[in-house]
Amino acid sequence: MRIVGRFKGYYNRVLDLPDAPVKVAWGAALGTALDFFPIPIVSIPVAYLLARLIGVNGLAAALAAAFFKWAVPFFYFFNFAMGQIFIGDSSKTAAVFSGSVRENFFDTLSALGYPFLLGASLNSLLAGVTVYFLVKRLLLFRQKRRDIKPEV
Repeated sequence: MRIVGRFKGYYNRVLDLPDAPVKVAWGAALGTALDFFPIPIVSIPVAYLLARLIGVNGLAAALAAAFFKWAVPFFYFFNFAMGQIFIGDSSKTAAVFSGSVRENFFDTLSALGYPFLLGASLNSLLAGVTVYFLVKRLLLFRQKRRDIKPEV
């Protein structure tokens, strides 16, 4: 029940931001997309500053980056898997799971880095676009519904 309450809190905070729906949606998309990249703790302030720099809602970016922190380990796994699908060379990554990493640590790390960054780029693009359209649609629906309601 506590997780549902936190989700509702983030949902209401983002949707109640007093800004244009497009700016709030871009901010939420930016914050979500940055969680796919390996910038662990500082991604929340980076999301806020980058959003302010490009002229979208910084608070929506920071809230989205903070909300999706719980999913970062899953994002990293999907980044690596997506990169492996596109690169297709699993012989170098088999060394990671076989225990021979110590022999050529930096070679292995660089072999893992390319698929990870490619996957992070693709996944952040997909997640960002999805979150943008979802938040924009929710904001427009919410504004339309509020305009129809009679004032009390």
